[in-house]
Amino acid sequence: MNGAYTQQELLLLSNYVYIPACMSDGTIAEIIGRYRDASGAFTEESVLEAAIGGGMSCRDVATVFSEMDKRIKDNPGFGKLSVSRSLDEHDVRALCFTNEKDKDPVVAFRGTGGTSEAWSDNFEGAYEETTRIQKVADDFIRNECGVYEDIVVTGHSKGGNLAQYVTVKGGDRISECVSFDGQGFGDGFITENKEAISAAAPKICSVSAYNDFVNILLTAIAGTTIYIENGSSAADAHSSVTILTENTFDERGNIISTRPRGVVSGALDHLTEMICDVLSPLPEKDKEKLSDIAGSAIAAALRTPAGRLAEECLAPTIGMTVAALLEATGDIVNRLSAHTPLCAHSVYIDTCACRDVSRCLREQSDEMERVKARVDTVRQNIAYTITSRIFAEKALERVGYDICSIRSDMAAFSDIIDGVAVGYEKYFAEYYTITNLLRIYNHIQDNLNNIFTRSGRIYVNS
Repeated sequence: MNGAYTQQELLLLSNYVYIPACMSDGTIAEIIGRYRDASGAFTEESVLEAAIGGGMSCRDVATVFSEMDKRIKDNPGFGKLSVSRSLDEHDVRALCFTNEKDKDPVVAFRGTGGTSEAWSDNFEGAYEETTRIQKVADDFIRNECGVYEDIVVTGHSKGGNLAQYVTVKGGDRISECVSFDGQGFGDGFITENKEAISAAAPKICSVSAYNDFVNILLTAIAGTTIYIENGSSAADAHSSVTILTENTFDERGNIISTRPRGVVSGALDHLTEMICDVLSPLPEKDKEKLSDIAGSAIAAALRTPAGRLAEECLAPTIGMTVAALLEATGDIVNRLSAHTPLCAHSVYIDTCACRDVSRCLREQSDEMERVKARVDTVRQNIAYTITSRIFAEKALERVGYDICSIRSDMAAFSDIIDGVAVGYEKYFAEYYTITNLLRIYNHIQDNLNNIFTRSGRIYVNS
């Protein structure tokens, strides 16, 4: 192993790559030194220019620079690191740091940074063996960093996932990987890379906040996993800065404030597995659609004030997801019904559950009407230029039409479910003896057999 970097230093670099100033020329000490105030400290005002265009607040940047400055005083060599290779695109950033002798390479990958494309890529990892961003990261290690050996890799969130990915794909060239709150991998990746994962696992350490909601995604591959402190609020549950400030390190720079995994994190882990099982039968186009919806929703949520999340993010996302699932489910049912017999062994229907589903769909249908109204408001208030008016009007008109279609489908489906529940209860309220129930059951079976046999598509067997 390289062994040149402590967990604290790797965490500092994982925070540092979020800050646009990291792309400047010079050593780490020289770059952060440009943002001190007159007294030599780092303040929100003094680091303002360093933070512009990044995902961190000025307070966060000041905190990271202050912690890096402390580490440089303890280890001057850390301050002498500089970027020897770099990749900086819209949704992926990777920096290769080396010392003044161009040795001891360490690559830090940035997290998603809040873009919808990067969050969509996260969800695509559930069903793709390799995602686009993972391929870009691997190309960077193979090509840009091809002159180095014994590379240490690290990153937070998506950056942690990329660090694990290149460790599996990079073989002996990667000596160590420390992933901070990085998510796992889907079945496709694990099935196709079993031997490589087995070889890489001992080199991978997953450092996860005890109640984080990202490191639980998909299947973990790290040989070592430790859970640590972070903020107790939902907003801080996935903060790389909070991991830095809420934990303590020993004299060797390793985290010692470990703790058991949180209950919420464990529950979300099981929920994620269930969701993946539900999505697994869907065609690729439907998985891509749901990944785009989920990615856009999370990216929007990260930019939306907490008080407006339900109105501006949650409701539209639920509406779009339900519509996509209904469409996908309809396709599956049509394909199955064309080739597979359906067997009915019971006439029991949980009418309470039916009514709950109907009510939920009706509420979402009403919410979609409010979404349509907001789209119309945007269309009326947007500042058009002459050249953009026709395009914008047509685009927003199409959005409004799609929303209306979704609302109509949801309302119709709600009525159907509600009608089934009402009809079922009314029919059986008149017959309550065992004899009559059996007679009704046989009557329903006969009618269903006649109907579906005539259609030539579905057969119901008693």
